[in-house]
Amino acid sequence: MTATTEIEHIRTEVGNQIIADLKQTGWRKTQEYSPLAFDKGIDYDSLTLTKGAETLEFEWSNWFEWSISGPADRLQQLQQQYALK
Repeated sequence: MTATTEIEHIRTEVGNQIIADLKQTGWRKTQEYSPLAFDKGIDYDSLTLTKGAETLEFEWSNWFEWSISGPADRLQQLQQQYALK
């Protein structure tokens, strides 16, 4: 089993680009904060992307911007690819 970790405080534009890029490489959205929620994209948002047995959890708030939770090795790859801290 792979350890799960988190990257926090990812700028909104960068997080949005990561999501778009992952979707283009075969990741699919398996869960999403309700599109009917009055605060979606204003105060809060979240989604889950899955590819094979791998899952990444994305959470956004207007205070802290994006965070990503998932397997440590995948997050390390994203950190390098998008110059995340």
